[in-house]
Amino acid sequence: MAKLIVAVAAVLGLVASVSAAPEIKSTTRLTILADGQARIEITRADLLASSNVYAGTFLGGLAQAPPADLIRYTVAFDVQTHNGVKEGAYVVQYVFDDSTGEAFVYLPGRGEVGHRRNQSTIIRDGQDGRWHSADAAWAASLRQYLR
Repeated sequence: MAKLIVAVAAVLGLVASVSAAPEIKSTTRLTILADGQARIEITRADLLASSNVYAGTFLGGLAQAPPADLIRYTVAFDVQTHNGVKEGAYVVQYVFDDSTGEAFVYLPGRGEVGHRRNQSTIIRDGQDGRWHSADAAWAASLRQYLR
């Protein structure tokens, strides 16, 4: 009986540890950088869930480029893979326009920094090298860290 209890406890411990592990292809961390500002790392579960690179839920439709004088943030997405976490698996530029309340995401295009890395993670035909509106809920969550 004692051996059975130990075996059941071991199996339950294994199941608990597996269920606590991040899902494959989930975003495990966002890192935000901007010139002259401190590095920001985000691991808040609800924000990471809406930052899934493969689902692309942080992206809205295509948009015009925001004004060039606004701060450009580099946002790097770390993604869980079968072999561990791929740091900076996907990189975008993020801009928030205080005057309009709009947020934008730029996906690097061919020949730009980050493009090859992004392509090794996911291919978004017709979207690279273009500005997009940012999903409003994602942008609002991200904005909390940039004030």
